[in-house]
Amino acid sequence: MNTEIWAQLHLSSQDCIRLRKFLIEDIGVKKKYILRKMHITVYYARRPLIGLKPSTRSTKIIIPASETRFMVMTPGGENPRQEIKASDNLVGIRIHRKCSSREEILKLRNQILMYETKLVLGTRKPSTKIRNAFGSRWFQPHMAMLRSGSNVQEDLTKLGIPFRKKIGDLLYDKFEIKITQRENMKGLYANKTKE
Repeated sequence: MNTEIWAQLHLSSQDCIRLRKFLIEDIGVKKKYILRKMHITVYYARRPLIGLKPSTRSTKIIIPASETRFMVMTPGGENPRQEIKASDNLVGIRIHRKCSSREEILKLRNQILMYETKLVLGTRKPSTKIRNAFGSRWFQPHMAMLRSGSNVQEDLTKLGIPFRKKIGDLLYDKFEIKITQRENMKGLYANKTKE
């Protein structure tokens, strides 16, 4: 069994509805390509962290849409590149490094980093504000919004400009730590709680 740990900052239900409406009515994206539960991944690990338990708690973190930029959710997707097509990949927003709420996100992340012991890390370097021990090398708060195949226009600035103008503030009202176990051979998630 493989253990996976996800720490996610969930977008409020009301703002999920607002974003879906914007993407459908203003951008012309079909509903089936819009992700239902939008969130920022604050932390991810493929190892059990001793002492860390699943939890859910209320939060109130507000991120202005003006402090985000659209990107393709693939390595190097922050900047336009001919070989990376937005319509063939997940698309979402990244949070500026100078975002007024970034420190609040990092505080949540730091609460988990303390569980990264040498036993867990092995030869890996521990996670920091900008680096991940597991998964993608660099930590950049982001939120996926569109599935691959959405046929969204390749120039994401044409999506970002009306998004920042119309959406305003985004409220993230729940922080969740999930611990799941995946069966190696079958690839099934058991959603078992770590005691």
